[in-house]
Amino acid sequence: MTFNLKLISFMVCVLFVGLFVGKTVLGESSIQTQDEVICESCWEFSYVDHQSQVLIDGKEDGEFLPASSFIADQAGGNTYNHYDVKDVTSSATTIESSSTVSRDILTHVSIQGIKGSKVTTQITGQDDKLTSMIKTHLEMNGFNATIEPASTSQIGVSITYTEAQANAFFEGGDLTSFSSLSNTPKKDAFSNYAQAIKDALNEYHTQKNVWIWDSNSVAETPDQTIDFLTKHHVNHIYLHYNPLVEEHYPYFITKATENNMTVHALMGAPHWGLEANIPEGKHRMDRVMEYNNNAPENGKFVGIHLDIEPHVLDEWDQDRTDMIQQWSNASQQYVQYARDNGFIVGSDLPFWTDGSSVEPYYPGFYKEMIDRNDYVTVMAYRNTALGSNSITSLSENEVFYENSPKVEVGIEVKPHYLDYVSFDDKTYLTMEDELAKVRDYYTDSQPNGFKGITYHSFTEWRNLENRK
Repeated sequence: MTFNLKLISFMVCVLFVGLFVGKTVLGESSIQTQDEVICESCWEFSYVDHQSQVLIDGKEDGEFLPASSFIADQAGGNTYNHYDVKDVTSSATTIESSSTVSRDILTHVSIQGIKGSKVTTQITGQDDKLTSMIKTHLEMNGFNATIEPASTSQIGVSITYTEAQANAFFEGGDLTSFSSLSNTPKKDAFSNYAQAIKDALNEYHTQKNVWIWDSNSVAETPDQTIDFLTKHHVNHIYLHYNPLVEEHYPYFITKATENNMTVHALMGAPHWGLEANIPEGKHRMDRVMEYNNNAPENGKFVGIHLDIEPHVLDEWDQDRTDMIQQWSNASQQYVQYARDNGFIVGSDLPFWTDGSSVEPYYPGFYKEMIDRNDYVTVMAYRNTALGSNSITSLSENEVFYENSPKVEVGIEVKPHYLDYVSFDDKTYLTMEDELAKVRDYYTDSQPNGFKGITYHSFTEWRNLENRK
């Protein structure tokens, strides 16, 4: 009998629904007699398991199955589960049996093509956050994308490109033929499109957080602030605790909670690193506890976020060994006090604590800080993602040290006199492109410690987007 693409791809869909893996041989102009496959051109789908809970599936039924398969293969890369497509014309003689996947797939993204002369992509799915992120990253890379209503029975997210869009990926070739596309050069648009899908998944599976120092964002424009943070899918807000505007916190925190964000009380000062000032730090936490005792359930702070940077004190240069020891001792007391009173607790960590400014005086200080806290935010303030003196080079020791996702990478948006520190003099698109590279670097490297990106700070982040 003659296999056709529609029949074979249907068989592939059945294999996926049952979560089967292994190998499926697809033949173009092929003949099967019992278990034997005779092909003029045979292509094998092999499940590539990267120990991920994400599957990018390019094996959906459709005329443009070859193009979809190559896009999914490129987007999955060395990070996300997908199906590898190989030419096995000379070796395929049987359709091999399959085995089951023992791991649950939590995020399923399917890619397929349809007829259409408009260069565009339609995204559907019940997961509003993921569909929004895919649309955003496609648009950031210059592609036209729309979100369409999903059926109530849809599982996962579907990315549907038009034939016209797929034609922009290849230097000619037949979109319905594996053998044709495999020998057709791919344009930059192909890799950019696949990378945009991967970037969206990288962002979706990591966190996005923000420092808020400006009380006006809460006291005067709370709804606008919440709208911005919700649009950008922020997970955690580190809000400077200011007793003078405490009356505005219940409304703001309740709105944040309703939009799946948590709010942590941001506090600290350089002199909090001196043991003599520990009572002052604890007293500020007491104020937060007093507020929480009188706040509605959804209007409470869930955590304490400590920002203590004693390197600006005179004691830092007078006796650095003693100063760092005091910093560590004070930190231990603050963290324990916060935790004993039911708070999640995290600390800001200058990127240089793993280097010559600290290590000779207190070996392993940065590791101790990571171990002690529920999470840390490494202030890796640079405006390039990769290479020397970059965001990743300043944060990778901390990220690779930790065995669970508790290291956030902080980036600077406030103006700075050094041109390599802040994104303030860059465009919003440039910043987001660099941050996508940071996520991609850590996702591909697969360290356990990477938790996400934290923006410093809200006002400058919002202003930068408004300038784009």
